[in-house]
Amino acid sequence: MPSSVSALYEPMIARELDSVRPAVAEFRRTASAEELYFAVARFAVLAYAPSQHAKHAVMAALAAHDLREELGDRWEELLAECAYYAAASRQPWSEPPMMDPPDPGDDTTGDAGELRAAVRDRDRLRAERWLARRLDDPAIGRDLVAVAAEDPADQGMKLIVTDAALRLAAILGEKGRYVTLRMAVWELTAYGGSEAATRPEVEAATLLNRLIARSVAEEGSLESARAVFHFAAAHGRNVMESVGAPETRVPIYRLARDLAGTLIAHAVAKRLRADFPNAPLDAFLAAVHHNLETAPSLEDWSFA
Repeated sequence: MPSSVSALYEPMIARELDSVRPAVAEFRRTASAEELYFAVARFAVLAYAPSQHAKHAVMAALAAHDLREELGDRWEELLAECAYYAAASRQPWSEPPMMDPPDPGDDTTGDAGELRAAVRDRDRLRAERWLARRLDDPAIGRDLVAVAAEDPADQGMKLIVTDAALRLAAILGEKGRYVTLRMAVWELTAYGGSEAATRPEVEAATLLNRLIARSVAEEGSLESARAVFHFAAAHGRNVMESVGAPETRVPIYRLARDLAGTLIAHAVAKRLRADFPNAPLDAFLAAVHHNLETAPSLEDWSFA
């Protein structure tokens, strides 16, 4: 690891939060904004745990990448907040993560059924061996998404995190690909869920409008916003396109206040605009902003 990255990570690993911003500024003296992004995003991935703040720190890092054009010269300020959130959300008892994939073993088939069995038994090690077997398979995303979509536990977080892991793996490249995709199998095996409820078939645009209407009615509650995030994970494009400017400006704030929900909502709205141009996404953003301004802060909320 380059010495500049090591110096950036030192206060983040130690959770010396008052030192994170100075470390970011010092890193930028010799590195580009893009290099800062990769360093912060990779730290968020390494610090991932299936706890609410840690997983949302990863999602915030992805959202920061998606919104870099909209933020312009404010992007670096947001990256500093992402670094702070990743450091604050890191489990203080966590050990240095294993970077290399395990030996898949001779008994690992690598088919989707094996992953489903690991998820059913909450067998993280078996899921990691499955991932090691399939790591270079271009179709791995298909099976990860299929299995994640089968379990709506925690408001669809298994699919949301799996989608984020796949997209970040494409952004961050081959370096650390295993660790990035490992977030998906850790999330899949971390907790039990329930079978997805059988629902009438609804056209995607109609469903999105209903989810946004619910979020507006609930004044941008985290639960209602997460339903829109889940929709984007299932229906959104993987390639971000700018399609018109949103009326609501992307805010920069202490992200733990709302689990980075407002930031993620802006990225989700951008992702959905191309395919759902008539959806009331500005109303959705306004509702989520209202929640940020009026709801109690979640900064001190601790999670299992």
